[in-house]
Amino acid sequence: MKSLILSTALILSLTFSAAAARKEPSSEKAQKTFYSLFKDADNVSWINTGNLYEAFFFNDNIKTRALFDSKGNLVQTIRYYSEKQLPGTVMYDVKKTFKGKEIFGVTEVSNLYGVHYRIILKDAKSYTHINANNMGETEVVARYKRADK
Repeated sequence: MKSLILSTALILSLTFSAAAARKEPSSEKAQKTFYSLFKDADNVSWINTGNLYEAFFFNDNIKTRALFDSKGNLVQTIRYYSEKQLPGTVMYDVKKTFKGKEIFGVTEVSNLYGVHYRIILKDAKSYTHINANNMGETEVVARYKRADK
């Protein structure tokens, strides 16, 4: 009986959370900035996270998040993509430094501090998470043994 009540409570909370995540932001300024910057955005959904308004969408088939403040200023964008969309200079530096590893996925964060990349590399034995920037600087953040091998 307890597990039924807990399961029902979990399902209801997930349902309400999902419904809340789909609501439009209350800031018309954020929407105006968004639609002026991302004219070709597809599958747009919004959430309000306190003083920030976050848009989730696809732009040129790249999964993207954009954060706006209450004045409609773009605060940050986060894009998730593969090796094909990584700038050539960054890809060159990563492949030169980490020979024999494949670029598995990229998270690009662009904000007032610049553009930074969190890149997941893989080889036959491990996944390596690195940070990179446009200047060719990289740092290893973590290494994980592959559990699928």
